[in-house]
Amino acid sequence: MKKTQQKEIENVTDITGVRQIELWRRDDLQHPRLDEVAEEVPVALVYNGISHVVMMASPKDLEYFALGFSLSEGIIESPRDIFGMDVVPSCNGLEVQIELSSRRFMGLKERRRALAGRTGCGVCGVEQLNDIGKPVQPLPFTQTFDLNKLDDALRHLNDFQPVG
Repeated sequence: MKKTQQKEIENVTDITGVRQIELWRRDDLQHPRLDEVAEEVPVALVYNGISHVVMMASPKDLEYFALGFSLSEGIIESPRDIFGMDVVPSCNGLEVQIELSSRRFMGLKERRRALAGRTGCGVCGVEQLNDIGKPVQPLPFTQTFDLNKLDDALRHLNDFQPVG
């Protein structure tokens, strides 16, 4: 990726892969503290000018993400099949513009993928960034929770689901 484009991306969108949030604890509402959460953005993989897929991804090291996706999906056999790659800001996210060898691009066009996001937010599997961001009507508010029971459940989560 060109250094000028990387600098432009960071300056224009301030993409870091991590976002700071203010964390409020129920037992200490007077003193919020800062915490960090992982941040994902829609990323379109565009091969020789044709958008192939949009996936949610951390906006760091997108060249490696695109390379890994291209290898695992059989779009390329080797990193040498990619002649160039640029990460550029786009309307609703980022595009990784990938220049493939003619042979690999013809193979990609012949087999156009059937990749669908199987679960999650509905972004993964969309072909173009323009296809996301369509308004969705909110569901009616029908459920309430006792926060004390939720706190109790979270306290005991590690007893039933060890992490690490």
